[in-house]
Amino acid sequence: MKYMLLAYTNKADWETADYTSPEFVATCRFYEEIGAELTATGEFVSTEGLGDPSLTSTVRKQDGTAVAVDGPFAEAKEVLASFAIVDCATHERAMEIAARIVEAVGDTVEVRPIGSDPNAG
Repeated sequence: MKYMLLAYTNKADWETADYTSPEFVATCRFYEEIGAELTATGEFVSTEGLGDPSLTSTVRKQDGTAVAVDGPFAEAKEVLASFAIVDCATHERAMEIAARIVEAVGDTVEVRPIGSDPNAG
């Protein structure tokens, strides 16, 4: 079953990030290491960091017409920073991977199944 891991970070931290800081370098190293591990186990599918939230646009239906607006879907203290898609045998394994990310990086990670309900059938 494929799962999307959505990583959220504090908006203020995003806006003031120091890409040369030891913390940022360690975070990048962690993501490289877990990516290599998940590739080796055959669970890695895809991952991408996302661009600056201030460049986000949202399209909504308003008065029967599609309307584009600047900004993310909702005002929030956290912003969606990246996503990864993993192909795991169980939901518990996807949760284990997400927990490792949270423990190493501190960001919130949402785990969402892709496609059919993993509990169905």
